[in-house]
Amino acid sequence: MGLKSTLERNKKNYVFYIGLFVLAVVYLLNFNVDLNSDDGWFMTISRDHTFLEFMQWRYNNWSARLFPEATLYVIFLVPLFIHHLISACAWFLYSYSLVRIFVGKVSRRDFLIAFLSLGFINVWVLKDSIFWITGAVNYLWPLALGLFAMIPYADNFFRNKKPSIWFYLVPAFIFSFSNEQLIACIIGVVIVYHITVLIKKEKENYLLYIPTALFIFGFTFMFLAPGNKLRMQQEVKMWMPDFNELSLFSRVLRGSSWLFEGWQTKLLLLFMMILVVSLVIDHTRLLAKITAGYTVFLFLLNYNLPNRFTNFQLIKENEWIHSLKSGNVLSGTVFNSLAPYMLWGIFFGLIVTLSIRIAEQKVFIGLSYSAALFSSILMWFSPTMYASGARVLMCASIFLIIILFLLYQQALTKVNQYGKNRLLFYAGFIPVINLLCVLFLL
Repeated sequence: MGLKSTLERNKKNYVFYIGLFVLAVVYLLNFNVDLNSDDGWFMTISRDHTFLEFMQWRYNNWSARLFPEATLYVIFLVPLFIHHLISACAWFLYSYSLVRIFVGKVSRRDFLIAFLSLGFINVWVLKDSIFWITGAVNYLWPLALGLFAMIPYADNFFRNKKPSIWFYLVPAFIFSFSNEQLIACIIGVVIVYHITVLIKKEKENYLLYIPTALFIFGFTFMFLAPGNKLRMQQEVKMWMPDFNELSLFSRVLRGSSWLFEGWQTKLLLLFMMILVVSLVIDHTRLLAKITAGYTVFLFLLNYNLPNRFTNFQLIKENEWIHSLKSGNVLSGTVFNSLAPYMLWGIFFGLIVTLSIRIAEQKVFIGLSYSAALFSSILMWFSPTMYASGARVLMCASIFLIIILFLLYQQALTKVNQYGKNRLLFYAGFIPVINLLCVLFLL
């Protein structure tokens, strides 16, 4: 009777989660091997190298991402369905971890919002980092493992609980040898956690130093890999021949151009959703009205003068610097080069400031914005800044999703039941449209 009553009591949960998982698998089945990408290369590598030979060769000559490299060797030896099945599990693990970290108790409603939240990411970022075979192994799977490993930190920090960490150590260990960009951000998060707990003199779970040590060790192991130097030389030669000759100022200009263009095109939807949810929480503030008004102004400006204020490439040219040095501050060359940065910088700055001002978790959201920015700036020091494509903005996108998820939870407390249902509808409708649009990129 006990088992039967338990099954009956949780029947809705079983139907919901199993149905959603099947839906995820069916969706992922639409994505096949891209023979013109790294998929095609990894697909044939087992013909030339044994597993151990391949791992040793990659570590010494190219990549220290042991988990993705090992997985990509094996995954093309089994039916493609296995990859889709694991990706669906990773999608579920990501959703579960997001809710567990920031809500604590997992409900169907919150899980669905977390599950669909990936749909707020730009379609090109989604395709390259999550729904591309090689991209999923390098980004989606490590992301899910990394967030899952953060649960005991969140329980200790947000809920003053001291859960057992042993269940999380294996995912933390695997994650530690997965993706440098993600690990660097996670290390920043856990270091801030330890420092904050120390400053506040709160009760700390000292066992959490174990996964922290794993993260640092894994990052160090990858950073010091002998293949990094050889890989850098080949990538400089292939993608950015003048990389080593660039001054720090030139790298900042080139990196700023790449960053603003990437954020304006690939992160715009997330910033707009953060603005909308911030206005739902509190639209009476003067800052809220200024931000909303400026957003309308900026979009009207770009509608009437298309491409005029979205050309971030002019700053890399030297004409505006010569005009500035000669005292022609108001010249058209200087204005055309700097105006896009000023206009969009104000846009991002207003939304960031507003969301922090109305948020309950001000410090955490501020740090999340910093992590999103830092994860993008890391690419300034890589010759593959342009060659890596949209997938490198996945990390920044996830931090913005975390901010959006936190603000969504706060907005739920500000509205009645009808308002909650409307928020749920919009929180699901837009991502579903985005996820369907990804299918057209196949």
